[in-house]
Amino acid sequence: MSLIGWALVMFVAPMAISSPEYIISQYREWYESLSDKNMENLFSEKQNVSLLGMVRKISQCATYSDIWIILSGLITIGLPYLRIRQYAHKAFRYTLLASVLLFVVLFSTGSESSTYIIAFIGVAIWYVAAPWKRSKLDIALMVFAFILTSMSPSDLFPKYLRVHYVFPYALKALPCVIIWFKLIYEMCTKEYNDPNSIHTPTL
Repeated sequence: MSLIGWALVMFVAPMAISSPEYIISQYREWYESLSDKNMENLFSEKQNVSLLGMVRKISQCATYSDIWIILSGLITIGLPYLRIRQYAHKAFRYTLLASVLLFVVLFSTGSESSTYIIAFIGVAIWYVAAPWKRSKLDIALMVFAFILTSMSPSDLFPKYLRVHYVFPYALKALPCVIIWFKLIYEMCTKEYNDPNSIHTPTL
């Protein structure tokens, strides 16, 4: 309720120094501008470097709405919030932050290569915040992310792969997508106060 309340306050407050008609027209123009920009980003090689873009560019389908993927992502990122008892553990709260940092990049058509500084902070927090020893799979995912997400835009990465696969299909996002889903799985199944736990979730 507080979120809705503050949203209403922030919507109405500018009307104190301007007319309601002007403020509403500005929101309308903002929405139209974002919609146009979103359409431009759909198949852009330098934009939509995200989970949304990866699905769009691999499928080459322009007819479906991204809202269905975004809603699925919102449901997925919301699942760990049901584990209220885990809130007491700092590691769990850090991992919640990591999931949000990844989400805002992976589920935005405006994501570009430089945006991954945000996502990679999330990846780093995910790796170091866990109160258990990371597995070989986790190490492999970090190496995979370093190579494909961090290095693919550079000349240290094979040009042929970069030009023909990574850029056209937004594959820079792939390691972060896998890590995000693994992060969500861990948050739903592990006890963040027990280094050796992978048992039944505690709600």
